[in-house]
Amino acid sequence: MRKSIVSDKIKAFSLAISFAAMSVLIAPLSSSAKDSEEDSYIVDTSDIGKDTHGVVTSDQFLELGVPTPNALRIEGEQAMRMGKLDRAIMVLQRSIELAPMDMDGRILYGEALEKKLIRQKERDPKLYNYTLKQWLFVAKNAEFADQGMQGFNHLYKLCGVVPKRWEKEKKYLEKVLIPEDGSVKVVIGKRPVAM
Repeated sequence: MRKSIVSDKIKAFSLAISFAAMSVLIAPLSSSAKDSEEDSYIVDTSDIGKDTHGVVTSDQFLELGVPTPNALRIEGEQAMRMGKLDRAIMVLQRSIELAPMDMDGRILYGEALEKKLIRQKERDPKLYNYTLKQWLFVAKNAEFADQGMQGFNHLYKLCGVVPKRWEKEKKYLEKVLIPEDGSVKVVIGKRPVAM
């Protein structure tokens, strides 16, 4: 007899809690139509992303004040994936200005520069030289061996020559950089030769 009274009280209590929860959930749905019309701008995103095929990018990073290097690196990586190389280069350049020894950011920056260089019909000698310098910096200053190897691999891919073991950066750059006046044509994968 005592057990049935206790179980009846538990059932009544759980039923009361269920009704209370339902009333809390139903209350926002029963608000007036006037309130929902006034607040419709909050959820209306029809104008956002029209020119980007529904994808909203976070362009606010540069305008919000103090972006972090990591946030900029992520934004640059996303821009590269979407094929916006100029945007990626701009954001990644800002990232490495804030954190010059961040090799992950510098590697992404080098990749963006290299992709832009490879896509050019008439390759820019200034961009070629600048990209080589970025990869040399990665190769020589990387904290981890895999990052350094990435730098050496990209140098070899771009100019066909990597620095020798004890070769100074200045001597290597004299060997691989080309004049920026256009007198030497940029050829990817081969050591530059004067025309």
